[in-house]
Amino acid sequence: MKQASKLICLMAIYLTSPIILSCKKIEQKPTADIPVDQIAARTGPKLSNQVSAWSRIFTDDFTNSGSFSNWTKANRADYNSSLCVYDPNVPVIGNYDSRSVLVLTATPNGGTYKSGLVKSNFSFKPGVNEEYRTSASIKLIALDGTTWKDFAQTYGAWPAFWTVQETNWPVQGEIDIMEGYSFGNSAKYASNLFYGSSANNNQLGNTCEKPYGVNSGWHTYDEYWKNENGNITVTIQLDGVTVSSYTNAINGNLKLQNFGPHNIIFNLNVGSNNNIGIFNNSQINLFSKTMLWVDYVTVDKRTL
Repeated sequence: MKQASKLICLMAIYLTSPIILSCKKIEQKPTADIPVDQIAARTGPKLSNQVSAWSRIFTDDFTNSGSFSNWTKANRADYNSSLCVYDPNVPVIGNYDSRSVLVLTATPNGGTYKSGLVKSNFSFKPGVNEEYRTSASIKLIALDGTTWKDFAQTYGAWPAFWTVQETNWPVQGEIDIMEGYSFGNSAKYASNLFYGSSANNNQLGNTCEKPYGVNSGWHTYDEYWKNENGNITVTIQLDGVTVSSYTNAINGNLKLQNFGPHNIIFNLNVGSNNNIGIFNNSQINLFSKTMLWVDYVTVDKRTL
């Protein structure tokens, strides 16, 4: 979202009988003679069938205002649009579609727009032979008086679900799981990565932007962030279907090994600065209000 131009514990099988590998007879030592950490180091890459089960390490169901102890509410203008001012009073817990949800609402406010952004106090990064899965159920919608409007009918709304380390951005990277852009009867959605070796210097441009289609209603967005023997892969899924996958091969300047630790952010931006030029700000139309609803967000971890 923030743009400046955006294995394994191997199965060591120690048998009492000899093991033949590459036609060589390997003498086996009793495992009691070798520290556990040295066993893992000596036995090489871990077998793929040893992947552990997912373990839940963070969850927020937004059932009441106590959820906000997990989050910091922004009180600033958006990085990409001086027209959008984040007010810490905007994020609230509401009830829609028979669900208790996080509600971020964007509304006109004189010559600017008032909206909301929350950033998790929790941060994470996969170690070697670890994988994290970050999931959220999200709905985008607008209201014109008492009439519901599809998100695509608005113009100039820019919601996002992303993970990032904001300090010295983008030195520790940014992963955009979902960015939405409304253009009045049409909308665009995409994932993206940002990275640079120095602060405020995105070296990737938009080479990592991967558009995907989203219809109205509730959708589940997932980020899979995996470190397998030092090889980093980021995979984005929409409703369980992969829409993009990233490795360092996508751009010579990308260094996924330098990403993280990341916080989670939900925000609803409005408009764009002239140097970005995504929207014609004179055409912004949020109806009475445009909203981002989040039913839940979870983070799971497993060992590869």
